[in-house]
Amino acid sequence: MAIIEHASAKNLIGEIEGLDPTDDDFDSNVKVLSEMIKHHVKEEEQPGGMFAEAKASKMDLAGLGVELLKRKQELAGESILG
Repeated sequence: MAIIEHASAKNLIGEIEGLDPTDDDFDSNVKVLSEMIKHHVKEEEQPGGMFAEAKASKMDLAGLGVELLKRKQELAGESILG
């Protein structure tokens, strides 16, 4: 199910990127995307969802967060964590 939801979100994001904010469909597409993401996150927050599994794992979630932030900044060309 998550694969379908992710693909749907990516498709909608692609549509939104191709629109001008003044286009008639822009606001409605952003609203639909927002609702899709909220629904998906709510599912992942449930017992047995991805968030619960991550918390129960032995992963260093704080360290992973730092690594993700560093990579995001690298991709954006603005590394500030050094």
